[in-house]
Amino acid sequence: MSSRIDKVQDLLHKEIAKLLIKDLDNPVLSSFVTISGVRVSKDLRYSEIFFTSLDKDINKVEKELNKASSYIRNILAKRIHLKRLPSLKFTYDKSFSSSNKIESILENLTKHD
Repeated sequence: MSSRIDKVQDLLHKEIAKLLIKDLDNPVLSSFVTISGVRVSKDLRYSEIFFTSLDKDINKVEKELNKASSYIRNILAKRIHLKRLPSLKFTYDKSFSSSNKIESILENLTKHD
């Protein structure tokens, strides 16, 4: 992957994380969502933002984030100076819940030994 794409991904990650904490007025999103990663397409037109959440209703959080994506993109356009700001699609990061399941299984195995 090129260093330009890496830099854009890092920049989007930092700015979206800050924006969720400071600028969104949605209580569902501001306190329970963490941005875990960003993947940007090679042509910088599309981005997939991975998040984790403490909220049990992940579908509701994902729907709220995607509903707010145009607003988030608007704010990003004012803060980040890129020739082309990618469209934003939020996706729940399943690797976080998978790692928790594996960890709990391993913990149960060590308790039984």
